[in-house]
Amino acid sequence: MTRRTFLKKGGRSAVGLSVAAVTAASAKRVLGANERINVALIGCGGRGRYVMYGLAEQGARVTCLCDLLDSRLDDGAKFLAKVQDAKARPVKDMQQVFDSEDVDAVIIATPDHWHAPATIRACQAGKDVYVEKPPSHNIWEGGKMVEAARKYKRIVQVGTQNRSGPYNLKALEYLRSGKLGKIGLVRVFNMKSGGPFRLGDPGKQPDGFNWDAWLGRAAARPYHQGLIRGWLFFWDF
Repeated sequence: MTRRTFLKKGGRSAVGLSVAAVTAASAKRVLGANERINVALIGCGGRGRYVMYGLAEQGARVTCLCDLLDSRLDDGAKFLAKVQDAKARPVKDMQQVFDSEDVDAVIIATPDHWHAPATIRACQAGKDVYVEKPPSHNIWEGGKMVEAARKYKRIVQVGTQNRSGPYNLKALEYLRSGKLGKIGLVRVFNMKSGGPFRLGDPGKQPDGFNWDAWLGRAAARPYHQGLIRGWLFFWDF
């Protein structure tokens, strides 16, 4: 994917993964019009790998994978190998990503409580950002993200591309046309029921795993393996 193609697609309404990555020029290295976009993935879980794959499939170059867990780094590397020959550099400290000159944009697919801090730090480092939803834990954090994007002149996109997908836009257009008549009641069904979540046994902290870094600004608590996958059920994360 060239810079010109990237910016051309990014100027449209977000449709699918063609604009899931954000743009281009790092403050330290301005890209030529035909250079490929170098992307880093922070958070190598399932969603992050999916977005990364989509970008690499379209020609972006993934240069760095970042995660605190060795197993996730391995999963990310295996997934990337399906679509890119060159290996990405594995790191555990996201600051190494922000300090890298071979990274133009970052995908942030960490647990939610890291979305705002990582986005702000990426902007400060001159990186453009695609951050997963929700963008922040609260309105104040969201405001600081906007401030950082504007101050450092970065492009930041939140992963809500489904909202601007062509199928939804067509449905909205049809509703607004009045062809359906006056709508008095709408029923919505959601069948995504995963059942109750149970933390289970705390387990043993993996060797080399930085639990404090995973917690970030969340309240201190003992390691629990259930939180690695079940963080979404807890307000701190």
